[in-house]
Order: sequence, then C-alpha cells, then structure tokens
Amino acid sequence: MNDRRPLIVLGVLAVLAVLVFGFGVAGAGRDGGSGWPEWATPDFSPGDPLTVADLSGDSSCSIDGAAIAFSGVCRVEVKPVTGGWPWERATRRALLVVGAGPVDLGVTLAGKALRTDLDPGDDIRLTYTRDGGSFVLACVNPTGCAVTLVKDS
Repeated sequence: MNDRRPLIVLGVLAVLAVLVFGFGVAGAGRDGGSGWPEWATPDFSPGDPLTVADLSGDSSCSIDGAAIAFSGVCRVEVKPVTGGWPWERATRRALLVVGAGPVDLGVTLAGKALRTDLDPGDDIRLTYTRDGGSFVLACVNPTGCAVTLVKDS
C-alpha cells in the first residue's frame, strides 16, 4: 500500500466527470428550445415537405399558393437548405400534380437530364437534397398549363 495519491486523484476526477454529465443532462432543454444554437439548426429536417416557399420561378411562371401557372417554358429553382451541419440529411419532397394541359417536365440530376411527359391528373414525386436544384416545365397548350405541389406522404 505504497502511494495511493494517483488513484485518489483519478477517483475524484471520475466523480467530477459523472457530476458534470449529470448536471448537463438534467439542465438540458429547460429554455423550451431545441438546445442547439440557431446557426446549427437547419431550416429543414429529413423528409420535410417541398413547398412553394422553397421555389423561385422565372418571369414566365406565376407561383401562387401551392399552384404554378405558366405558358411556354417555366424554369423553377429549388432553394438550397441553409444552416445545420453539413453531414445532416435535409431532403424535401412533394408530389407535382398536373392540373391543366399536358406538361413536359425536365429535371437534371447528377449531370444527367431526365425528361417526362405528363397529362392532366398525372403526378410525379420530386425530391431535393440540401443543395437544392431546378426543374423545367414546358407547356404546349395555347391557353396555358398549371401544376400543383402536394405534400408527399
């Protein structure tokens, strides 16, 4: 039983570490917030709905409520997610439902252009990651076309 001083110091440090952890757990979230600083909280969480507030269209698009009305070609930008940690998933999803007129939809993903023709009543799922993106709507109907964003369940 020579020198027990290092063992006693180690024991005291272990007790202090447990106490600090306990106080941290007991006192977390008392302000009613999430406990994360504002800059670390992303605008979106995984699976949040894609809404028209996340979109900006060019001059040929009329975005009102959940509807996008257009004639000719309409390019729509999906805003990127700001805030949060870079490794956090922040996907946004919606169904694009065609209302009036046949619509040609073009999307570029990972450098590949994808295109499909949609008739009135057709829908297609749009999913965007934290980087945002764009899609292009084209209408051949002379009276114009309309699509609606619907929450994807």
